Amino acid sequence: MVCRMTDGRRWLMAGAVLLCTPALTCLPVRAEPAANPPVSSPAAPPAAPPVQPAPAAGTAKASPKSPTLHPRRTLHDRLVEAEKALAMARNEKQAGEIADRAEGLRSRALTGSVQMLISDSHDALEKHDFQRAQDDLTSAITIQPDQSILYRQRAAIRLMAGDNNGAISDLGVELQADPGDPTAWGMLAEAEHDRNEPDAALQAFHQMLLLNPKSPDSDKQLKKLEKARDGQQD
Repeated sequence: MVCRMTDGRRWLMAGAVLLCTPALTCLPVRAEPAANPPVSSPAAPPAAPPVQPAPAAGTAKASPKSPTLHPRRTLHDRLVEAEKALAMARNEKQAGEIADRAEGLRSRALTGSVQMLISDSHDALEKHDFQRAQDDLTSAITIQPDQSILYRQRAAIRLMAGDNNGAISDLGVELQADPGDPTAWGMLAEAEHDRNEPDAALQAFHQMLLLNPKSPDSDKQLKKLEKARDGQQD
């Protein structure tokens, strides 16, 4: 297999937030007892309640207004909002911040054991052990098959190892579940380019640009894909 560490590493770094989702624990606040509680005096007899005037005839009694309850946003709702905001980002910095927030939402439901497998996979990549890295992600997918972001992570490893068909298969699972994932569309464009499918590569890249117009180096990547397409047509 042909190993492309540089290109694949870029996609893995795009998902590095999978390992950086802090678990926030809220601890209850205990009230400290007073050091010297005051001595209370004998209680005075309760005062008689004030007499309320009777309502005038024909006057309806006002009922207290009940608070308006707003439906709680689901994780999916918040991700969709982030994806919409990313498409409207004003500059590359803002786009990066929104993209990081979206990645955090995508990985929010990953269990501790799955995150440990992702960490082990990254360690294997440092040693260029692509098979072990892929096996770790496969184990993670077995534990949480409903978390499609794991398929994208395995696709990145397969891209690095030159397995474009395997990467495209994994990306299909991710994009079926989350069609608003610009990183997955960018990876798909690269995989299609590597297997000499310039039209499919451009189509995927244009979709990525719709979702993240401020993606870094997008102009350079677009020119590369257009050149590959035009060169094949000649």
